[in-house]
Amino acid sequence: MHVAPPELTVRSLTGPDELGLFCRLSYVLDHELADAAGRRRPDWMWVALHGERVVGRVSWWTSRDGGAPLALDFFDLDDTLPAQERHEIGVRLVETATAAVVPAGAERPEYGRFIPPDWREDPIIAYIGVLPAHRGKGYIDDVLAEGTRVLAATGVDRIRAATDLGNVPMAKSFESLGYVNFERAFNMVWD
Repeated sequence: MHVAPPELTVRSLTGPDELGLFCRLSYVLDHELADAAGRRRPDWMWVALHGERVVGRVSWWTSRDGGAPLALDFFDLDDTLPAQERHEIGVRLVETATAAVVPAGAERPEYGRFIPPDWREDPIIAYIGVLPAHRGKGYIDDVLAEGTRVLAATGVDRIRAATDLGNVPMAKSFESLGYVNFERAFNMVWD
């Protein structure tokens, strides 16, 4: 016998006393919510509920008490739900909450995501930069070699790294140290 999930309810928090409801989906920055000093407001904190179960949450932040929403800084969905249901809940939650929080005609706030430093399975070479006055002297090879040496000394099986497609010197440096190009990424924006 198939039992349909309870009807989805999408609503804002009624006040600070519902912060516990919002935190039923956990994130590393939850501890900051109660101490937001007016930069996060209950009417900017929304949940999607199946009955009493929180299946999604979204919240905006501002830089000062009384300011307009500047950033969508919490957006979490219950990852135990099937992908299609998660997608549908996420779209409905964001669209409903945004319509209520962001004034009509106003630009939608940016979205940023912070993740714990140990979220990756493989160590990475992240951002490497050489000052413009020192470029073209091969320093990138030395910096990359040292970073690779430090990570390899920990006994890891794989090290990941990335560069922009147009950054030919960096790509050549990766290649010279034995890194293999296995994927391409495209970062896009919709305005």
